Amino acid sequence: MGSCNNKSKWSNKLSRKSSVLKGKQSSIKGTVGEYDTIAKLTKAGYYVAKSCDPTCPFDIVIVDKNGKIQLLDIKTITYRKRAKGKILKNKPKGSYKIHRTATKEQKRLGIRLLMINYED
Repeated sequence: MGSCNNKSKWSNKLSRKSSVLKGKQSSIKGTVGEYDTIAKLTKAGYYVAKSCDPTCPFDIVIVDKNGKIQLLDIKTITYRKRAKGKILKNKPKGSYKIHRTATKEQKRLGIRLLMINYED
């Protein structure tokens, strides 16, 4: 049997890990959303390949049954928590969507942004 001291050490480790995860929340949401999208596209009949280069301008390559290739950069829809100079007229906090646009390189390569909504 374990001692009370061991339980305390385990509890401290767990609380430290959860505080570290809070800082990486957006990264975790992005990763989960990306893999969820990959699963949905695969179920829809696309061939899907994921980029393994972290500096790659696209996240996945999809190919339909006719051989049409598309490069996609998956982005999670996010909302501003604070107005930052904007007046929140009759809008609750977190209702201003952060709009994403493709970079110059993504536009040049024909990469499309795929905006997804993360659900807990």
